[in-house]
Amino acid sequence: MKKFLAILFLCFGTFLATTTYATIASAPVAGTETVNAEAKLGIDDLKTMTVKEIEAKVGHELTWKQKLGIKMLKSKVAKAERHPEKPAGSGSTFIGLLLGLFLFLIGVLIAYVAFSNDRNVIKGAWIGAAVVLVFFLLL
Repeated sequence: MKKFLAILFLCFGTFLATTTYATIASAPVAGTETVNAEAKLGIDDLKTMTVKEIEAKVGHELTWKQKLGIKMLKSKVAKAERHPEKPAGSGSTFIGLLLGLFLFLIGVLIAYVAFSNDRNVIKGAWIGAAVVLVFFLLL
């Protein structure tokens, strides 16, 4: 089990290091970027336009991460319009996921106590605990 966790940490650390380097290495130099005034998009544009139309307006093909981000943003906007009384998710599911992964049921308990008003953290903790349970059952 220790070897598995060590390999998991090593893979996770390598992933974070490479994505951080790729982000920094591909960042444009200050003052060299050119922005087309017509390429600016608003929320209304994102709601009504398809990805192909957005690519045509921006003037270049989007990466798969950008396309995925647009689709996720569209779904969040649609969900916010359907349920205006609910605030948008804080994205804190990752904190709960880490609690559930590393502390299992104790992490779920900590999520309930420390984040009682944030359902996303609690949901993430349960997902993390379920992942750990599946790993234990497979091993």
